[in-house]
Order: sequence, then structure tokens, then C-alpha cells
Amino acid sequence: MFESIFKKKSTSKIIETNEADVVLRLMFEIAISDGSLDKAELELIKKRASKSGNTDEKVSKIIKRIIDETEGSVSFYPSVKKINETHSLEEKKDLLAVLWNLVTADSVVDAYEENLYFKIAELIKIKRSLANQIKQQNS
Repeated sequence: MFESIFKKKSTSKIIETNEADVVLRLMFEIAISDGSLDKAELELIKKRASKSGNTDEKVSKIIKRIIDETEGSVSFYPSVKKINETHSLEEKKDLLAVLWNLVTADSVVDAYEENLYFKIAELIKIKRSLANQIKQQNS
């Protein structure tokens, strides 16, 4: 009886969705940090959400859930913590490349978005010099 209570239920689908949500959450945080969600930024977020193999309907639901969670949250620390626990250095670098592409999606590098990019880099334990390299490579 107790074995079934304490047995971990882990399926790769659940883990993949949760990890995708973490990235989408950070993408959304950067996208709205300048006070608006640009159409180009939303398209990048949709594109990233669809990479998990979901249909357009599921992608819309995922994005709506991310928006609702972000609006109802006061911190993205849980997302950063999850990234630090589950992502390798290479995956973190790839994440920063995705985030920088989002910052530049609307052809305007907003100071708030750029500052948040560097703050996220710091929180996921990427040195500023490396974050700058990633920024330069993706500009």
C-alpha cells in the first residue's frame, strides 16, 4: 500500500512538457519586460511551443497557461531553479541564444529586455562574458 503512494510516477512526456514550460515562461517574461508583447515575439514563442510536437490548439492552450501563470506569479525563481537542476551548460547556452533572439525579434533591443537577459544568465550561472558572446553570435 505505502509503496504505491511513494512510488515516483515519471513519464518522459510530463518531463518534456515541464521543461518546455520553463523555457516558455522565461521567453514570455523577456517578451513582456518592455511593457508589450510584440507580434514577432509571440510568433517565436509559438514556434518554440510547437517544437514539442503539439497541435495548434495545444500550442494555444500552452501559451495561455504560461501567460496566466506568469501574470499570477511574483517570481520566476522556480523556473530558474528547474533550469539549474536539469540543464547542462550547453543547454543553458542554447537557452540564452533563444532568449536573445526573442529580445531582438522586434528589431528593437529594449533596455529592460536586455537587462533581464543578463539577469537570467546570471541566475542560471552563466558568466556575463559568455552571455555577451552568445549575444554577439546571435545578433
